[in-house]
Amino acid sequence: MNNATMAATSGWAERPLSKLAGALCLLVLVIGILLRPEAGWSGLLIGGFFGLTLALGASLFAAINAVSGARWSAPFAVVPSALGRTLIVPALALAVTFLGGLSVLYPWAQPAVVEGSHLLQEKTAWLNVPFFLARAGIILLVLLAMTHSLFHRPASGNAAALPRPPAAAVFLVVFAVAITVGSWDWLMSLEPEWFSTMYGVYSFAGAFVGGIAAITVLSIRLSGSHASPVQLGERQLHDLGSLLFGFSVFWAYIWFCQYMLIWYANIPEETPYYARRLSYSWSMLFWLNPVVNFVVPFVVLLSSRAKRNPQVLMEVAGVVLAGRWLDTYLMVAPALARYPEFPVYALAATGAVLLGMLAIGQRHLRAVG
Repeated sequence: MNNATMAATSGWAERPLSKLAGALCLLVLVIGILLRPEAGWSGLLIGGFFGLTLALGASLFAAINAVSGARWSAPFAVVPSALGRTLIVPALALAVTFLGGLSVLYPWAQPAVVEGSHLLQEKTAWLNVPFFLARAGIILLVLLAMTHSLFHRPASGNAAALPRPPAAAVFLVVFAVAITVGSWDWLMSLEPEWFSTMYGVYSFAGAFVGGIAAITVLSIRLSGSHASPVQLGERQLHDLGSLLFGFSVFWAYIWFCQYMLIWYANIPEETPYYARRLSYSWSMLFWLNPVVNFVVPFVVLLSSRAKRNPQVLMEVAGVVLAGRWLDTYLMVAPALARYPEFPVYALAATGAVLLGMLAIGQRHLRAVG
């Protein structure tokens, strides 16, 4: 790999400023956990789950291409490979959250709360601390093992980043189960008296569109130099734009279906989730969510010309990534705070997770060159 490519793929995360930023993010997060445990731990949960969805979404992208025999993504296949390998960082963030903040975040982990709720008492067979930690550990370890198997071949050019179809097929099955059970446990059980049968597919939709957006941003950022392992032509740009457009629409469809069905049925056990998010100042963020996750990519990427414009496509993908963070924030924060406030601890945790993922991803990109 030449100097230009090295600069593009490995320089930023190793600069003193980025290391200082990472240390500052961790310091702010630790202070938050010590002074405001609920805000600090919820921030780490947001950052960890957001990073997890990006890494898993990229791995899912690579697995689908491998199983289907698609070759169009080969010119930038090292990007989902590198991003998928960063799963260890958000997995560690989530593990720390569950080990340190379980009783702070989850009402069902507080005996006094369980004693006062007949519904929670009926759910104790599933929602209890030992079984929850066992499930979380199994899910995270299996995902790490499957991601390693997916991208296990040593680096030597773009072809090394293409997963083997058998491993990819197994990953697809594991991913479906893991993202469903993980979202039930880690996010939906923050409000354990509420439930939705669409929550698993909603989490899947968000993870996949987030992975596509992250792949798009990184691929465009790394493309350009003739010696770069990432080469994007108009065809690849258009296809990435089409995927981002299509799965943004899919996410919006699931978002609307879940909201509409609960609103229409108006069942007391289901409505508190949305009633809370449509109360006070949460409502502004609630309605902003479909704007950044759906309206922006839908309107801008309707044009084929926009899909082929790397600058426009990267900006839209960046907006979608911000929207994916906002969606994760809205899945967590309203369950723990009556009013929204500036999410300093969530942003600090997210910054620390993303910087850690960037450092690991760049290490893998260096190995490919």
